[in-house]
Amino acid sequence: MNVNGIHYQAVFWKNSPLAEGEVCWIDQCALPTLFRIKSSRDPEVVAQAIESMEVRGAPSIGAFAALGLALAAQQDWDRVESYWLARFRRTRPTAVNLFHACDAMQQAYQKAKHKRDMVDAAENYCAAEVARNKQIGGYLAEVLAVGERRILTHCNAGWLAAVDWGTALSGIYHLQQAGETPFVWVDETRPRLQGARLTAWELHQQGIACQIQADSAAAWMIASGKVDAIVVGADRIARNGDVANKIGTYGLSLAAKAHGIPMYVAAPESTFDTACPTGKDIPIEQRADDEVLIAAGPDEQGIVQHIHISASGVGANNPAFDVTPYANLTGIISERGLWQP
Repeated sequence: MNVNGIHYQAVFWKNSPLAEGEVCWIDQCALPTLFRIKSSRDPEVVAQAIESMEVRGAPSIGAFAALGLALAAQQDWDRVESYWLARFRRTRPTAVNLFHACDAMQQAYQKAKHKRDMVDAAENYCAAEVARNKQIGGYLAEVLAVGERRILTHCNAGWLAAVDWGTALSGIYHLQQAGETPFVWVDETRPRLQGARLTAWELHQQGIACQIQADSAAAWMIASGKVDAIVVGADRIARNGDVANKIGTYGLSLAAKAHGIPMYVAAPESTFDTACPTGKDIPIEQRADDEVLIAAGPDEQGIVQHIHISASGVGANNPAFDVTPYANLTGIISERGLWQP
């Protein structure tokens, strides 16, 4: 997708004439204040970028891990299986795409004859992810192309989260390219504000009308008849269709069901975990208190400052995800179309 009219992907491999190549990524923690592309030839730096959420979104995490393992193969071939696969698998516990990518790269490593084979495998993984996301958008646009097309989304399921195109936002981008004029309500998505910082920025870059709203405003907007459909992404989908997504998604599903508003989940098949029977079996990441207790933002000089916004001495509860039962959803859209459990 585009930034200031120039095409970018969220993560990618860059060949270098002076070295074996490097992994590059858009630093999502710097957005929307600063658009910054980082790069590294150190697989440990890549792993830490997942943990710090410089790269986030389940499909992007998986693709980024694949690129990181390709980098590990260039720098530390003998320890890819004994160390680096385990290192990347423990970076985030909930997004199953991470484990899908690690499994794919382990198979590539076992078959590889040259270090470059791992780079090819990683780049093919990224390209396949983009193709899947584009297909998802085509199917999703068909079900969203009704009513006034006032669409509500939560967190960021756009191209930043999915290498390119996105999952939930892919359908909205397809509508725009078909000549439609969708409008998007963007939940701010506390505590890390992925909606306010990332989704609104993406949509604005693409020229799609949107407004940011407090998470707690969403149910009232639904009840007031100002939402035609809800679409979100997913970090893991259990075998029975239960969906783990950013905290707050479950509450949206309750409001949607109560008021008869269609709610769709958009995700590639790499997000489906057939080894996980139900949502109760999905591990939920518990993140640090400071994400809730401290707000970060640039001052007038553009320097990021951290400000305490809570009562001193009080701790925080910070689950990163919740689980929405399949029964609360209108449907799940994958690259194969409407999914059936």
